[in-house]
Amino acid sequence: MDTKLKIKQAALKLFNQHGLMNVTLRDVAADVSRSYGNITYHFKNKEMVIESIYNDMIQELSLINKDIMESDEPLFTKIITAPNHTFDITMNYLFFYVDYVEIRRNFMKVFKKIDANNKSRMESWKHSLIELQRQNYIRSELDESDLFYLMELSGAMRTFFFLKLSKEELGQRDLKNKYVEYTNKLFYPYLTERGRREYKEIK
Repeated sequence: MDTKLKIKQAALKLFNQHGLMNVTLRDVAADVSRSYGNITYHFKNKEMVIESIYNDMIQELSLINKDIMESDEPLFTKIITAPNHTFDITMNYLFFYVDYVEIRRNFMKVFKKIDANNKSRMESWKHSLIELQRQNYIRSELDESDLFYLMELSGAMRTFFFLKLSKEELGQRDLKNKYVEYTNKLFYPYLTERGRREYKEIK
């Protein structure tokens, strides 16, 4: 296996297990049985490791989102079932959600990349919500600022779901179902009668 990949896999495991700020590159070096110098040869500092791992996560999410949007399912079904498709990736890169504040405080380069990606994702999502409104799934009286609020709230709730999990809850078999229900309940008050009816059928 490629050394850089081994380093990233070890770092990802340790970040998820112990928290981003509790793991050093020396810890990573010990985990892969390499010298500290060998680690810094491939990644000069911790932020470079985090950034590379983040790029991997975004690539995986992009592939899944591409598959979702290119499927033949109706747009409303795609939006409601999306958390089910992305849950496993989120769990694999859990520290990005649990340690979001630490990333913002200590790794500005990575945070700026995360922030830019979130803004791009929200712009794309906004067009989807406007289309759902046109199709009579989302209430017509909601304006663009309401939709923007809904997007921001959704992102915050998704992060909070993982942030509040205990170690015992992380091992629960039905965690994915809880996550999907938790995130999608946010939409329900904003749906039309048609949207609520079809939401219940999909659920």
